[in-house]
Amino acid sequence: MPTLGCLWSRPRLERLVDGSPDARPGRLAIAHVARCADCRAQVGQLRRLRSLIREAQAPVPDPDWSGFWPAVSRRIAAEQPRPVRDAWWMPYWKPVWGHPRVVLGSLAVSALVVALVLWPSPETAKPALAGTVQVQDVSTADPDRSVMVYSNPDDDVTVIWVFNSPEQDEQS
Repeated sequence: MPTLGCLWSRPRLERLVDGSPDARPGRLAIAHVARCADCRAQVGQLRRLRSLIREAQAPVPDPDWSGFWPAVSRRIAAEQPRPVRDAWWMPYWKPVWGHPRVVLGSLAVSALVVALVLWPSPETAKPALAGTVQVQDVSTADPDRSVMVYSNPDDDVTVIWVFNSPEQDEQS
């Protein structure tokens, strides 16, 4: 009947049969196998299986390749060539490529359309920070605070910053 020692030792039995047990767990597994008949039988089965595998791994001789390439070349020579079928879209494509003026004209028109779509317009040509920026230092009634006002009259943008004095920052 399997015990907890059997459940603990079963994963280590294969390493034990291979001859590479871990240091302390390997010694414990060896001691358990010496006491337990079920685990001893399992180790015997594993050793028999390992010996059967070694016997079955006899070297396989290389196949004879001397007649391979001549047979391949004979088969290729014996086959009748089949006509090559064009793709389904080739009858529609050949008339276009048969007329270079149509192809060059369509390329020129498509290049013109791409140029008109991607050409920058006058509104997007001006830089993002165009215009004058006014900076004002505003005095306040509180001597520990200062106020800076950044404004851009062209874009109607105003930013107001309120700063504490450095002494007040050190106190907090």
